[in-house]
Amino acid sequence: MKYKKSIFNTIVEELDDGRKLIYNTYSSVFGIMDKKTQELYESIDSYNLSTVEDKDTMNNIETMSKAGYIVDLEKDEMATLKVERQIVRYNSRALLLTIAPTMDCNMCCPYCYEDNKDVVMNKEVQDKLVDFVKMQLDANKNLTALRIAWFGGEPLMQKEIIYDLSQRFINVCKERNIQYGASMITNGSLLDVKTAKRLKEECMLTYAQVTIDGMKETHNKRRVLINGEDSFEIIIRNIEACKDILPVTIRINVDRDNYSEIDSLSKYFWEEKGWKDSPSFYLALVEDNFDVHDSASASFLQNEEFSKINMKCIEASYSVNKELVAHMFFPTRKAIFCRGEGVSSYVVDPEGFFFNCLRQIGKREFSTGHVNKPFQINLEYGKWLLSDLSEKCEKCVYLPICMSSCGLHRVPTGGEAKCMHPTYIYKPLLKLAYQDYLVQKSMPETAAGN
Repeated sequence: MKYKKSIFNTIVEELDDGRKLIYNTYSSVFGIMDKKTQELYESIDSYNLSTVEDKDTMNNIETMSKAGYIVDLEKDEMATLKVERQIVRYNSRALLLTIAPTMDCNMCCPYCYEDNKDVVMNKEVQDKLVDFVKMQLDANKNLTALRIAWFGGEPLMQKEIIYDLSQRFINVCKERNIQYGASMITNGSLLDVKTAKRLKEECMLTYAQVTIDGMKETHNKRRVLINGEDSFEIIIRNIEACKDILPVTIRINVDRDNYSEIDSLSKYFWEEKGWKDSPSFYLALVEDNFDVHDSASASFLQNEEFSKINMKCIEASYSVNKELVAHMFFPTRKAIFCRGEGVSSYVVDPEGFFFNCLRQIGKREFSTGHVNKPFQINLEYGKWLLSDLSEKCEKCVYLPICMSSCGLHRVPTGGEAKCMHPTYIYKPLLKLAYQDYLVQKSMPETAAGN
């Protein structure tokens, strides 16, 4: 058997003693390669496992093969990746629905890409949506789960719709022995204790995402309640009251206007509020996906700038509680960048129109269907389901963990793929993982095992 080097290997760092940290973005295996193994690796195409007699050499070849650093000479890694992508995107095991019961919102955030509409999902659309779920579950016997993400607008402005539809969806799943789960993206201003309990107990909500965009003054300028109230104090109070009832994840939208407050906000969470394990938080880059913020374009950070800010925050989080970021250490392979490029995934607006991307919700020109019609493949839906990997991306070692990035930049218009900010922190995260490994290695065995 003959081998060749994988096209998905990346050298993370060369250590002072000549060893190298190597990561394979397809296998997600991170390793340390000593000089002797490096020599074998560089000349691997001259070896044939069936004729190797040296035991150490054979063991090293087998180890590199298991790690994915070397592959069978005849293997086409790119074709393998593409075939797996097609299999996964057309063979979903879960029906995924992102539902906006209203596009109305009690906030008017300056960077919001949505058009606030005083539209509420009426009873007819709700009934049709339940019928659509039944039809999808009955027609596709491969589906074993229904996952709902409540979205908006502000979804909690229509709590009764959420309560009612949740019960109906849960009953549909019970009748068919289908798993059910739900989550929510909310601004948090209406997430009181009573609501959190009902969402958890009656609606089977597993977590809620809430946004906080800086310390009090900055946040209140960016997350503006229409009634003029102090949204920062209201949201912080609600999170504190609800976090032990319903898990909460905090999102911090970052641009040039608030990035300088990330340190102080992090310390506020950890030191003043004592949130060192729950709720967790993460940074998100504010992007201008629809060119609706031309006048504020100077406030947007570039990917490289945001990545440095994000990595600094991750390192600070690690120093507070490693478990907050340990799940991020090793970027993993994905079949598609997001569920919008696969089947059995739908975003539904209050009027019953379907979309494949939640950032297109409410924009009728991007609709892929409607609950009142038998679902059919229209031009827009075909764009998403037939989207291909970018030729530029096929030359990139990060392809298995990026998969041509967000489809919003390339699918609707056939545009070029856009590198996103995670690309710039893959190596820094792996270096942090290595430093963590050294710390664990230096600990006494009993302590390291705890």
